[in-house]
Amino acid sequence: MRNKDAVMTRHYSILGVGLGPFNLSAAALLAPHSQSISNLFVEQKPRFAWHPGLLLDDAKMQTSYLKDMVTAVDPTSPYTFINYLVKTKKFYPFTARGEQTVSRLEFSDYMAWVAHQLPNTQFDTPVLNIMPHGSGFAVSTPHGQLSCDHLIVGTGTQPFMPDCAAPFVGERVFHASELALRQPDLRGKKVAIVGGGQTGADVFQHLFDGEFGKVAHIDWISRRPNLQGLDENPFTDQYFIPDYAEQFHSLDPKIKHTQLAQQKLASDGITDDCLQGLYQRLYHDKYVRRSPQWWRLLPGQTLTGMQSHQAGYQLATTATLTGVTTALDAEVVILCTGFSRALPQCLDTLSDHLDLDDEGRPNVNAHYRVKMREGSSLALYMMNVGTHCHGIIEPQLSLAAWRAATIINAISDTPLYDITHHHGLLDWTLTESSTQSAQMQKVAGW
Repeated sequence: MRNKDAVMTRHYSILGVGLGPFNLSAAALLAPHSQSISNLFVEQKPRFAWHPGLLLDDAKMQTSYLKDMVTAVDPTSPYTFINYLVKTKKFYPFTARGEQTVSRLEFSDYMAWVAHQLPNTQFDTPVLNIMPHGSGFAVSTPHGQLSCDHLIVGTGTQPFMPDCAAPFVGERVFHASELALRQPDLRGKKVAIVGGGQTGADVFQHLFDGEFGKVAHIDWISRRPNLQGLDENPFTDQYFIPDYAEQFHSLDPKIKHTQLAQQKLASDGITDDCLQGLYQRLYHDKYVRRSPQWWRLLPGQTLTGMQSHQAGYQLATTATLTGVTTALDAEVVILCTGFSRALPQCLDTLSDHLDLDDEGRPNVNAHYRVKMREGSSLALYMMNVGTHCHGIIEPQLSLAAWRAATIINAISDTPLYDITHHHGLLDWTLTESSTQSAQMQKVAGW
């Protein structure tokens, strides 16, 4: 990790903006090649942080720990999760756990362990603006100006707030991504949880268990028709391999949209362990202890309105099946409503160069390079903005190392990593030759 005070003015072949998991993967894979490809990855935060507000004690990863920052393309790297276990003296205790998943807390600790020992990362360095500079970029920071030939932006996503809730966001209405940081005192409170995915399940479980004090009542609202499990059978996992990702990119946009809707539960369901734990808790509370009703699960309900009153808030929910709107009261509202992707402000000065689609999204080629308007040859690569281009793997950790290696190989004169792969068990036959398509895009210059 570099000292931020040593920035001053310097030119790099590759400059990374943001140090979430995806750019961290690129930094770890580029670190051994810094002599031949000068590179630096800057982050505005003082230390590595991966959704710290969601690092609840029982929250588990939905991705195998082998799909870490580097292993898929460089298993001999010193930055593997296995090496993290060895270096932190917990390899044998870890293997004795008898579990295939790891907690989000431990995986976050692993990524921080990587981030703060890399020689090409620099924290506490916000990017003020980015300007075209010759055939590359000029990047301004409080510690000096940097320039580069290739820019990799991985600034992450923003918490999504429903329109009706946005005016009330504050101490008692907040996004779940802040929960662990806020550590709210919910003793005796009526709490509404909005959102039926894994985060909603994790939050409900922690409130039910009294993690933030014994609540008076919980309403868990979800527009999903039920508590829907994560589709994690081995054939569904075939969506998360390079073979499928490469072919998906070549599909017609309308077909992509349909496929994404059909695959939602492959990445956005609740793990079976979590559902089993929830059901056992609720069964014991209702049928064994016979507790007075202090919680409600409300699937098939969409939050359609919200008002404040003296005791808190009144929420309007509309039933999917009947169209009937019902009012319920809450003193605290926790929004488990996911994240949205938006272009970071630091790219505002490049808006005249970006070739965005009708929804204001960047078009990203097979190598994750952003398409520019005619006349611009700027080499900008972006992470986690192209679900509409690459499919459900885009926001997932599953292909982080492969994607980073794909970008690095596209930039390098000679491919640095072997990312050829065997086809999966399923013959998708999506395109005649997605590989040829990817090669043609590279020759075309974007």
